[in-house]
Amino acid sequence: MSFLVWGFAGALVGFGALVLMAHLSKNANNPWDERTFTSDGDALGRIDAWASTNGYKLRSDDGRRRVYQKGVNFLTAPMRFEVDRDGDRYTTRSYVHVDALVLKGDLALTHPGVMAKVPRANALKAQNLLFADLGQPPLA
Repeated sequence: MSFLVWGFAGALVGFGALVLMAHLSKNANNPWDERTFTSDGDALGRIDAWASTNGYKLRSDDGRRRVYQKGVNFLTAPMRFEVDRDGDRYTTRSYVHVDALVLKGDLALTHPGVMAKVPRANALKAQNLLFADLGQPPLA
């Protein structure tokens, strides 16, 4: 019986920590890292190649804006990369999505602190490889 009580208490504490992290990321002043640049080449083709190499899946594509995601919110927060194309001008957003079922928030990869540190570090490493391939400076 005490095993069940401790298991339930652990689940409540874990869920409470997840809700707290979602709340803090929702109220963060920088929900994503944004970058705008121009490219004459096939930037979307290079982004697609990078995504498949680094485990990012295309989550949505409305013809102008694409959202890539790595992870499914199981044991780690999903890492996302968005690209919006307007002619030869591209705008990207990089962030980690924190989802606590009842509360959701986004957190920039360059956000200081320990919140979602592991997925932010992994996404930062992978996305800086993409920016290097596109001839852009890395995210700080």
